[in-house]
Amino acid sequence: MKIIFTFFYTFLMLNSGFAQSNYPEPEKTATRLFYIQHSNNHNTYVYDANIKGGVIDSNQPINEYQIAYADNGMKKPLTNTQKKLAYGMVLQESQHNLFKFRLAASGKIDFYLKYTANTGARIYVTVNRHKMYLDKMFVQLKEGYFGINTNAEYVLFYGKDFHTGKAIIEKVYID
Repeated sequence: MKIIFTFFYTFLMLNSGFAQSNYPEPEKTATRLFYIQHSNNHNTYVYDANIKGGVIDSNQPINEYQIAYADNGMKKPLTNTQKKLAYGMVLQESQHNLFKFRLAASGKIDFYLKYTANTGARIYVTVNRHKMYLDKMFVQLKEGYFGINTNAEYVLFYGKDFHTGKAIIEKVYID
């Protein structure tokens, strides 16, 4: 019974209203870590590992930028406001080829960037007690009063289970 419930739940999650429809996906690259999209438009915030000489560049471990699909898919750097208040990755700790970050918008989830010659650069998080390699995030936004003060309602984390490699989706409501 547990197996049937797990299958049904996974099927429901993958095919429900959680999935954003008609969103463009940025082209996959060898250094791609993950990307973030949100419900207000199709612009996408992309995070690539900055690897030099077989190691992650400790001065700038992640290249952050946006693809403005609303502006013909133009690639642009994050603005200072985006970096400091929303989509910037804030470095918390670093070791050789292992870095701990948080997203500027929230300190609730830690992002770990690890690089090995065998697997390349990968980023993992623990969400709802599930450790996962992150592929993408989707932020469902809600407008505040009078159309201002837009806030996140929830965030979907898409990736692969750290131990099994199976695809998973985790949903986190924002308080």
